Amino acid sequence: MPPISHSILAAAGALQRISDTSSGERGRRAATGALVLRAVERALERGEGSAFLAARALAGVDGLPGGVERSLLRRLLLLLEGDGPVAAERLAGPLVGYACELEATKRLDEADAALALARSAAPGDAGVALHAGRVARKRGDRERALDLYRAARDLDGGEGTIARLADVGEAVVAAAPEAALTRAARRALRCGDAETAAVALEERARVRRRAGNRRGAARDLCLAAVRFTDAVDRARVAHELADVTIAAGDPLAAREALLVALEWGDAPQREHARARLHTLARDLGDQVGARRWRSSACPSLTSLSLYRGAPASTSAAPRLARWREALGAREAAAS
Repeated sequence: MPPISHSILAAAGALQRISDTSSGERGRRAATGALVLRAVERALERGEGSAFLAARALAGVDGLPGGVERSLLRRLLLLLEGDGPVAAERLAGPLVGYACELEATKRLDEADAALALARSAAPGDAGVALHAGRVARKRGDRERALDLYRAARDLDGGEGTIARLADVGEAVVAAAPEAALTRAARRALRCGDAETAAVALEERARVRRRAGNRRGAARDLCLAAVRFTDAVDRARVAHELADVTIAAGDPLAAREALLVALEWGDAPQREHARARLHTLARDLGDQVGARRWRSSACPSLTSLSLYRGAPASTSAAPRLARWREALGAREAAAS
């Protein structure tokens, strides 16, 4: 690994290049991130003007809209306070959080730069290597993704949860991803790791959907929702299931999936589920449903309903209704 100061300057330079080539809010956010990283580098080196640069970076961060990204950048700057030396390994956690927020907003180049820096700050952290591998895969850099997944597995000792998640990541970019993901899910289940098995099933659903196997994709998503223990993961899978059923021309089944997202999701997921339920009810001529799901708030996401109506006799809605009830019963039993 290069010295941490060199890695910081490389990451800051990458963010600055993105700022120089991007207009609007993305460019402003990238420039602020670059300034924060330069302030961190100056503080680590205890160079002249480090306090001034940190104050300038804090002013830039305070100018960003409120949200997770601003909070994480402020957390990085808080590490610089005090007169003692700054431990480089303490940077890894905030950097990974920052990268995850960048990834969630599809800013993969910025996320990649932040994770490269996190890897330099904590070269022995298997979780950092796993995150970096996922972002490299999403950027289309298959060989680098495979190298990072192998590093994550080695750092985890080859037997832990991170090693199994790395297996899933490798399976996604394998020559035959569906079969590889099936093997990864089975290995996880044999180890009693339901969460990793759910991740593998969710990825296999995406592979099957791209191949036109909507029925198989829907089945995988239903199984993944059962195995996920985190409510936000369950709601995300439910939204994906609604996408599959709408594409298959089954709005009644989509409604059942969206009711799961409405029950288990976080605030943005519930808001989006409500907007989609309102759109479905309107398009189905369900006036009661349209009134029930109508919201006076301006939605943060636009709901589109593009489907071909399916005869009620062929709808998967009854099966998904039983699946939804089983999820509720399972959660009640667990609590």
